[in-house]
Amino acid sequence: MFIYQILFEKAVWPQAEKEPFLRDADFFIRSLRSNGQLVSRNDVFLFQENAVSLHVQCLKKDSLEERYNSDYVNQWISVLMERYGVTVSYQYMGEHLVPVPTAEVDASSSFILYWGGPSPVRSGDTFDQIPLYHLPYTSVWQRNYEDINSWSHSYAEIDGLWFRGSMGETHFHQFLSDINSPLTTQGRSICNRLEQLTGKPSYYYLFNADNKASAHHCPSCGGEWQLERKLLAKFDLKCDHCRLVSGSI
Repeated sequence: MFIYQILFEKAVWPQAEKEPFLRDADFFIRSLRSNGQLVSRNDVFLFQENAVSLHVQCLKKDSLEERYNSDYVNQWISVLMERYGVTVSYQYMGEHLVPVPTAEVDASSSFILYWGGPSPVRSGDTFDQIPLYHLPYTSVWQRNYEDINSWSHSYAEIDGLWFRGSMGETHFHQFLSDINSPLTTQGRSICNRLEQLTGKPSYYYLFNADNKASAHHCPSCGGEWQLERKLLAKFDLKCDHCRLVSGSI
């Protein structure tokens, strides 16, 4: 990953402007994150003499280029410039010690929707992460990725509750692993949408902690889906008809 410093600069920062500016700047950062241009989560704004700054992480070195901006990103840049008279700039700081491989949309023959990591969309050829902003907008109603972000946030919360095991482990396990759960239904709908937009097969990863319950038959169509060899050294199970992959990772 790549580290940038975002700078909001102006000559004088009146005290009365600081709190509303931080609120609006936070919306700007959220819009970048929702668009996949930022992947860091803990934002710390630092007021300096003539600037406000924060450090962020991106999947690619060019993630913050204007050509990738969503309508919301551009809207919030305009708000900050017009409302507070600031200039917004990005300063490259360096590369993270632990690289995160990424894949290109055109070079991927298929996709896998898989929670975990900076991007929930993976290449079906390498399992490397694909930045959201390289994909067509998947939301049905607006030009954004809120359907993917909503699913990813829900998955993270449910997975955390299941992992801690203190509030009904079986219940939350069903949300993750049941083919008919609302979480699975939402994820498969995203995959269908992604396939319609790209023309490339898009698979949903169905959670299977013990790799036993669905070892021989696809839970959607009932067909055989046990692979002779692991796909990407990770998945034991795959149904091309239902666009599902699974197995112990």
